[in-house]
Amino acid sequence: MNNRTLKKFNLKDGTYIRYEKKGIGPTLILLHTFRNRLEYSDLLIPQLEKSFTVFTIDLPGFGESPINNKTEYDQSFFTNTIVEFIHELDLDEITIAGESIGGVLPLTVAYQLPKKIKKIYCFNPYDYDGKFAEGIRRGNFFANFILFNVGIPILGRLFASLENRFILKNVLKGGFVDYSKLSTDYLNLLISSTKKKGYVYHFRNVLANFKTWNDCKEIYDSLNHPISLIYGESDWSSKKEREDSQKRLKLDSYITLKNCGHFSFLEKPLEVSKIILENR
Repeated sequence: MNNRTLKKFNLKDGTYIRYEKKGIGPTLILLHTFRNRLEYSDLLIPQLEKSFTVFTIDLPGFGESPINNKTEYDQSFFTNTIVEFIHELDLDEITIAGESIGGVLPLTVAYQLPKKIKKIYCFNPYDYDGKFAEGIRRGNFFANFILFNVGIPILGRLFASLENRFILKNVLKGGFVDYSKLSTDYLNLLISSTKKKGYVYHFRNVLANFKTWNDCKEIYDSLNHPISLIYGESDWSSKKEREDSQKRLKLDSYITLKNCGHFSFLEKPLEVSKIILENR
């Protein structure tokens, strides 16, 4: 994760997002999950950069990208950020793949830019919360306890500010089958983000806007792009929720990654890369 060349893309709210470009070939944009950062895709790059020009980005407010405490971090803000990024860099014939909230964004971006998106990969799309952090809370008892308290009005801000390495590690473990795939180096990188100005606001605001991620399912059946839908066998989503997204996307089936949880880019990077390469 060292010795890398990162660039900044300025946003209309006065902040920016970091991004990195590697490889050669047609454009591939990789999008991370909630609470992660552009380095989330690092394990995929060695397999993909020989076939694609790969762009990895910090979604707004994540990683080392700054936070604006007046910005509403809902689905439309994230979508518009990617749309503006694509326009500004004059990208075309794009393959876009992401996980969790990053697995919903390929669909909302394609809805706005139907002629620019060539292929879509949705890994463990996070489009089913009926309450604050419902999916994350399914991971384990610890995650349920922590996120329940983070969601409480007023008191939740204090609870979120207490996040430390122990808390983050045990919440994230709820998204893995093999805990060893959450490396110490990467966990330390995630913890460094908690020191940013506005971290607590951003953390709670993204989760408080859960309804905006559910509502976007209304556009699913209007998309006519080639779409691959992929779930970890032990992802937080239920069978019914998976089948609902499959039906709305007009797909005959979805792919299941065996012995995998919610964070497939970390837990099954070779399998994820293979899916993208074989179905392009």
